[in-house]
Amino acid sequence: ITLVYLLYEMLKYSAKEIKKLIAALIFILFSIFFWAFFEQSGGSLSLFADNNLRDTLLGVKLDPVGVNNSSNSLFVITFAALIGIIWLWLNKRGLEPNTIVKFGLAFLFLAGGFYVFYYTKFFADVDGRTSLDVFTLGWLVITFGELCLSPIGMSVMTKLSPHKLQAVIMGMWFLASAYGQYFAGILGANIAQASENTSNLEKLVVYADGYKQLAIYALIAGIVMIAISPLVKKLMQGVK
Repeated sequence: ITLVYLLYEMLKYSAKEIKKLIAALIFILFSIFFWAFFEQSGGSLSLFADNNLRDTLLGVKLDPVGVNNSSNSLFVITFAALIGIIWLWLNKRGLEPNTIVKFGLAFLFLAGGFYVFYYTKFFADVDGRTSLDVFTLGWLVITFGELCLSPIGMSVMTKLSPHKLQAVIMGMWFLASAYGQYFAGILGANIAQASENTSNLEKLVVYADGYKQLAIYALIAGIVMIAISPLVKKLMQGVK
């Protein structure tokens, strides 16, 4: 319904503004896939942490589920300003990647993080418990992906939309997040269902292999996003 309404409103604007709105829709569409993978934190990754992670991080005894639920927030607080400084430093030297490439990088970091989750299975003991240190490293990599997408996405939504449609476009951006979480639930449920009535070691293998598949899908999405960046850049009509 929202898309139909937006298409109706787009007819009232110039070709230049329509192109920018199409670019915004491309960002919104890709963000659905990003959040579908990222939001495993509240589902399958919590189960994985509970069943298959040891309870020590850098030698300190911690609850693995708590680490899963808090690592991303802690890393965002720690590194958000640093990432912003890096963009400014690159911009002064004419090396800052454009918005579309940053979105592509977000997916590449996401793929890297899920591959680290997959790689945890090589650190497992006979009881199917594996390294919380390696798992937390995966969250660090994924956080850099989120920092390449989330704040930049919110900024570019307002810049690409005409003043009268800014609220609608921002609403669609957050609606995409909601759809992403819905699909995250489906993906996580499929992984969890595949590991029902199995040993802890078998659960580890099922979850790890599932995360490897998500890593592959995220990698493909990132490559596609970077490949189409010249086209999307033209649609953006100089918006940065």
